[in-house]
Amino acid sequence: MYIALLVPALNEEVGLQRTCAVMRSAVEAGVVSAAYVLDGGSTDGSVAVAESFGVEVLHIPQLMSELGPVLGKGDSLYRGVHAVEADWYVFLDADLGNVSLDHVRALVAPIETAVSTGVQFVKGGFVRVDEHGVPRAVPGGRVTEQVGRPLLRLVDDALADLSQPLSGQVAIAAGLAKKLQFVTGYGVEIAMLIDVYRAVGMAGIVEADMGLVNNRWKADEDLTGVMNEVTAGAAMRGVMDVCAEPFALPVLLNRG
Repeated sequence: MYIALLVPALNEEVGLQRTCAVMRSAVEAGVVSAAYVLDGGSTDGSVAVAESFGVEVLHIPQLMSELGPVLGKGDSLYRGVHAVEADWYVFLDADLGNVSLDHVRALVAPIETAVSTGVQFVKGGFVRVDEHGVPRAVPGGRVTEQVGRPLLRLVDDALADLSQPLSGQVAIAAGLAKKLQFVTGYGVEIAMLIDVYRAVGMAGIVEADMGLVNNRWKADEDLTGVMNEVTAGAAMRGVMDVCAEPFALPVLLNRG
């Protein structure tokens, strides 16, 4: 079983210090077969950090260049999946403040029995904490609670009931990943979850307990664009009536 760990990054020099150390440990411990930083065109020291830890860097703008400029995380994931051959892919965000080998182990664990269970998609579930390990006031995150869950409930309550439905920490079988269309903006996670559900149902999805995760906090005023793109990602999957929205949805693209 060849498992590739893919970490999309753009100007994540600080976050990658810890993340790349974990990536290297995951390979050395045999938790994953290979690890790659998917660099979307960083202008800081992100590439140098990855290389200092011996982590291979894929320069995403040079992959499938006919697609044009790299349009965010979803675009990097799409190009990465089609550049790296594997049986399974593990996606991990670059900026988790407390990322550890145990987090990767949690995502990989269900893969070991996937043949017998029929699981093709592992969604990372966790308790969101601040840099001091204190649980956040909104357990699922403001974008999840205000936008993500209500939209997913229109598809299936089981999707909305996942502890972190918009989490970027996932594992996905290669055959399924290569069939997906990846949304280019912040709508990538909700669109991916809906696409996976429609392809394999809840029987093919399992939630992995990653424990405590410290992810980057954003001020309320910085979340409007994120919420709009999550809404647009769901709209692209036919979940809602776009015309009923009081704001102009951003233009997102499907890769694939």
